[in-house]
Amino acid sequence: MPPFENISISPAPQSIPLDPRDAAQPLSVHPMDSTESKKRLNKISEWWAQARQALADCRYEMAIDEEHYDGHQWSDEDRRELIDRGQIPSQRNLIKTAVDWIYGASVKMRTDFNVLPRHKDQIRSAEVKKDLLKYVQDVNKAEFSRSYALKDAIKVGVGWLEDSIRNDPDEELLMSEYESWRNMWWDHLALKRDVQDGRYIFRSKWVDLDIGIAMFPDRANQIKAAAIASNLYGTDDDEFYWLNMHRIHDGHTYRQTLFDDIFNVNNRRERVRLIECWYREPANVQILHGFPRHQGEVFNAQDPFHQRLLNEGYATAVDATKMMVRCAIFVPDFMLQDIPSPYRHNRFPFTPIWCYRRGRDNTPYGVPRNLRSPQEDLNKRLSKAIFILSTNQVIADNNAVDDWDELAEEVARPDGQIKIKPGTVRFEIRNNTALVEEQVSLMHDDAKYIQDVSGVTDENMGRETNAASGLAIQSRQGQGAITTVEIFDNYRYAFQVQGEKQLSLIEQFYDEPKMVRITGNKGDVDFMLINEEYQNEQGETEINDITASQADFKVDEQQWHASAREALFTKMSEMMQNLPGDVQLHLLDLVIELSDVPGVDEFVARIRKLNGQGDRQSEPSEADQQLAAQKQEEAEQKELAKQTQIASLEAQKAGTRKTLATVALTEEKAKTEQAHQQALLAKPGIDQGKLDVARAKTVGDAMDKDHRHGIERVKLANAANKPQQEQSE
Repeated sequence: MPPFENISISPAPQSIPLDPRDAAQPLSVHPMDSTESKKRLNKISEWWAQARQALADCRYEMAIDEEHYDGHQWSDEDRRELIDRGQIPSQRNLIKTAVDWIYGASVKMRTDFNVLPRHKDQIRSAEVKKDLLKYVQDVNKAEFSRSYALKDAIKVGVGWLEDSIRNDPDEELLMSEYESWRNMWWDHLALKRDVQDGRYIFRSKWVDLDIGIAMFPDRANQIKAAAIASNLYGTDDDEFYWLNMHRIHDGHTYRQTLFDDIFNVNNRRERVRLIECWYREPANVQILHGFPRHQGEVFNAQDPFHQRLLNEGYATAVDATKMMVRCAIFVPDFMLQDIPSPYRHNRFPFTPIWCYRRGRDNTPYGVPRNLRSPQEDLNKRLSKAIFILSTNQVIADNNAVDDWDELAEEVARPDGQIKIKPGTVRFEIRNNTALVEEQVSLMHDDAKYIQDVSGVTDENMGRETNAASGLAIQSRQGQGAITTVEIFDNYRYAFQVQGEKQLSLIEQFYDEPKMVRITGNKGDVDFMLINEEYQNEQGETEINDITASQADFKVDEQQWHASAREALFTKMSEMMQNLPGDVQLHLLDLVIELSDVPGVDEFVARIRKLNGQGDRQSEPSEADQQLAAQKQEEAEQKELAKQTQIASLEAQKAGTRKTLATVALTEEKAKTEQAHQQALLAKPGIDQGKLDVARAKTVGDAMDKDHRHGIERVKLANAANKPQQEQSE
C-alpha cells in the first residue's frame, strides 16, 4: 500500500542534548517561554475560550442571517422533504432586496470629515493633516472598506475595520482595511459601541505553515507542533460549540469526528491557526505632562527624547494607574509574541460598526433577523401555491383503472387521456385552485410585513403604489429614513472613532518628509510637501511638522437621508415661487445647497459670488480678501467723490442764496427810492426834467439787477440737475 502523500512527520524537539559536550551548557529559555509569559498565555487562552463559548449562539444566528441574504433560506431537512414529495422548494428573496437598498442608501450618502485645530496658531497644521488624511484614505480605499464593513453590519449585525501601521516600505505607512466578522471575537461584557470598556478583542486566521514560520522564525518548532493537515474549505468551530459536539478530557478539547483531517480527500496543505489578542491590563506608569507634542504619552525611560524633556524641564512625569493595551499572538499552548501596543492612542486597532444590539446581552443582529420568519413563511406558501396549481387529486374506485402510475402521469398532463374500466361507479378529478388565492393573500401579508419592519417600502424603491399625492409618497419614503436611522447613526459613530485613530497614527508616525497628492472636489490634482520648510505670509521660514501638535477629527453632520433631503428641496422650491424676486436671489444658494445634483458646491459658490455672498463655513482665501479690499476701496472713493460734489453744490447754493438776498435788498431800496421820488413830486416847485432823469436811472438800475438775478437762478438750476444726470448715467 503506497504511503499517504499528504502526511508529513516532523521529529519532536529533543529535551536532551544530542552532543554530550553540550550537556554542561545551560539551555537558554526563550522570552515567550518564561514563567511570566506562560501565566499571560494561560489567562489569554481562558479569555479565548470564554469569548468563543459566549458568542457561539450569537455567531450561529449571524451565520443563518447571512445564509438568508445569500439565498439559502430552506433548511436541509425541509428541502429534502419537499423534493421527496415532488414539490419544488421555491423562494422569493425579499431580505436581499431590503439589505441591498439600505446598503445602497449608505453609499449614496457617504459622509465627509474635517480636522479642527486645538489652538489658534495650529490652523495651518490642521489643514495639512486634513489633506494628508484624505490622501491616506484615498490610497487605502477606506471608503470601500467602510462600505464592506457596513454591509456586514446590515447583514449579520456587526462589521469590523482595522487601522494600523505596516512595515512594508513599498506600501503606505498607515493601513486601513476591512476585516471579516468571521475572524473577530470580542469581550461580550463590553457595553460601549467602540468596545473600549472591554478587556480584549481576538482575531483568528488560518495561514499556511510556511507563512507562519516566516512570520516568527524563532518559534518555528512551536508553530510546526500546532499545525494540522487541513482541508481546502476550512472549518468553523462555533457551530460545534453551539451543537455541543466538543468534549473535554484532561484539560484538552477534542472534536468528535469519524475520521481525522489527514484522511480527508480535500486535504492538500498544512496550515496553522494564528490567534491575535489585543487586551487591556492595569499598569502603574508615568504620564508625560506639559509638552504638547507628547502630552499624555507613557514615559519610556529608554527613550532619549523623553529623558531630554524631563531633564530640560519641558515636561514632567506624573504617576498614574492606567489600563494599557498590549498585543499577543499565539497558537494553542505556545506564545509567539507579547508586546505593549506601539500606538499612542492606547486603543484597540479594530473599530466595530453595529447594526442592532440585543438588550439582554448586547449581542449584535442585523436586518434579516426579524425578517427570517415572514421570509420562510412566504417561501413555503409560494411553494405550496405552485404545488397546488401543478397537481390534481383523483378520487376513484379501486378497480377504476389498470395502471395507477399511468393514471397519475395522464392526470398531470394538460392533454392527458384517461381510460376507465366499464362499470366504474366513482371517478373524479379534483383541483383545489381555490386554495391558491388564500396562499397568495398570505404571501402578500408576509411581503408587506417585511417592508414595514425593514423600512424599505415600494415608494423607496420607486415602484408604483396606491399613494397618489406627493405628500403621501414622501410620508412613506420617510418611513424608511426613520426605521434605518439607528443603522446610519452607528455608522457615523464608527466613522468618528476610526477617524480619531487614523489622525492619532498620522500625528505619531508621519515624521519624515513626504510628497502628498491632493485631489480637489472637481478632480483637480495638486501636490503638497509635509514635514518640510516653507515661507509663511510674513516671509518667515517654518516647518509644517505633522507630529508637532494634536488636532481633532470631526465627522460632518448628515441630518437627512436622500429622500427627506429631496422632499425638503422640492418644498423650498415651491415656496420660493411666491417670494419677491430680490428675496429669491438672496435665498437661491440655500435652496440649491439642498439638492443632490453633481457639482452642487460649484453651483452654490457661483451663486454666492454673483450675490456678493461669501462661503459661510470656510475662511476667505487671499484672492477673495484682496478682491473684497479692492471693492471696499472703490466704494470708499465713490463715496468721497459724492461727498465732495455735495459739498461743492452746497457752497454754490449758499452763494446763490447770498446773491438773491442782495437782489432783494436792492429791490427794496429801489422801491424806497421810488416812493421817495413820488413824495417829491407831490411837493410844489420840483423840476420835472431832473425828476424824469432820476426816475430813468432808477428804472435802469432795477432792470439790470433783475437781469443778473435771472442769470443766477439759471446757474443754480443747472448746478442742481448735474449730479442727478451723472448718477443716472
